[in-house]
Amino acid sequence: MKGDSKRNQPSHTQSRFLLLSVSLFAILLAYPFWSRTALGLATFDVMFWSVMLASIYAISRRHWSFFVGLLLVFPALASDIALYFFQGKMLLFSSCLLDLVFLVFVTGVVIGYVLRPEPVGMDKILGAISAYLLIGLAWALVYGALELSYPGSFRLAQGLAAETESAYSVPHWADLDNFIYFSLVTLSTLGYGDIVAVTRVARSWSAVEAIVGQLYLTILLARLIGLQILQRRKG
Repeated sequence: MKGDSKRNQPSHTQSRFLLLSVSLFAILLAYPFWSRTALGLATFDVMFWSVMLASIYAISRRHWSFFVGLLLVFPALASDIALYFFQGKMLLFSSCLLDLVFLVFVTGVVIGYVLRPEPVGMDKILGAISAYLLIGLAWALVYGALELSYPGSFRLAQGLAAETESAYSVPHWADLDNFIYFSLVTLSTLGYGDIVAVTRVARSWSAVEAIVGQLYLTILLARLIGLQILQRRKG
């Protein structure tokens, strides 16, 4: 009876990952519609910060990850806010890196939870989805930082280049929205070819992302199926 009552209790972890996955889908679906005006970038920031806060909430099930996440999120938020008062590629580059470090940490914590030898439920499924989207978002920051360091690392198709304003006319990494799209199609190995990595470093990072995307899906699927089989045998 006690075991049944525990199984019937609501899963707080599930609600945490639900919030994170919803915020990630929201920002990925909305990014084509924001403008490079101050209002558009502020709207993006609010959505991105909601992903950060949802990430902190998702990893708060363990005290150590919660506190480390807080230590990483504060400087990231501060650098994002500073872009509203100060301009410069160095500050933009710092903002990219600080946001990237935070996303990499959160992604690692979420993947660690998903791969733990525990029963497979909706919380693990939502965690797996969230980790996959976090990988895509984090790699977009990698490409943004790379383009900042080595301008011309990527070549856009003529139509995209014509629609894109001067890449750094607004000192904000959200202005590099094409890299979110490029990251997602690279992660899923679609490779439409409308954005092309030109330099050796850009090509290398693009290839690594494609490999990571395939390995993630393969290893994750095998792990979840194995846990499900083990769970049924024990049941």
